Amino acid sequence: MTEKCLGVYRQPTANGYEIVQTFQRGESLAIQALPNVTFTVDEILGD
Repeated sequence: MTEKCLGVYRQPTANGYEIVQTFQRGESLAIQALPNVTFTVDEILGD
C-alpha cells in the first residue's frame, strides 16, 4: 500500500533546498506568501 503524503520544498539554493518537509494526511500547511491561508493535506490530495 502506498502512503499518501505531500512534500514541500522551500528556499532553493545552488545545492538543493534548505527546507524539505513532509506532511501526512490530517496535517495542515500554509503557503509562505499567504501565511493566513492554510490547507489540509486531505484537501490537496482528495480521496
